[in-house]
Amino acid sequence: ALESNPDVTVFISIPPIDFPALWSELAQENGFGIIQEFYEYGINQLIHKAMVDQLRAEFPSINIFTIPTGWATINLAQMQIDDLLLDEIELFGPKPSSIFTDSKGHQGQIVIETGGLLWLNAIYDVDLQLNNYETGFNTNLHQIAIDIAQGHDLAYRR
Repeated sequence: ALESNPDVTVFISIPPIDFPALWSELAQENGFGIIQEFYEYGINQLIHKAMVDQLRAEFPSINIFTIPTGWATINLAQMQIDDLLLDEIELFGPKPSSIFTDSKGHQGQIVIETGGLLWLNAIYDVDLQLNNYETGFNTNLHQIAIDIAQGHDLAYRR
């Protein structure tokens, strides 16, 4: 396949951990105080070191990068818990007005919009500070996506 597509680029979107109602318990069972620490470990050790670095060694001519879209979910969930969202968003409920739509952790629209902004930035190099896409939310999802993108390890960006 590489002979026919030598300029291929591969990206791995890193989703949030399933079952958000169990995040605290899961983090503690794995030796972490909070889900943010566990997710950070997962990104750095399980995805970047164990997977991406291995793929890069095996396919050195391929551009392989990651997009930590799960941070959108985790950050927005924490903002909801801390009452920092500028919208009426529940933790669990209908897609238009919640972080999660079910116990597995399927995403509500506010998370989808933020994740989409992350993809725009990471894949298409869209400057989110100049982007005027209306997300439909009062919360500054562009800034949340910018903060996530800027916090992502440079070695694993496009």
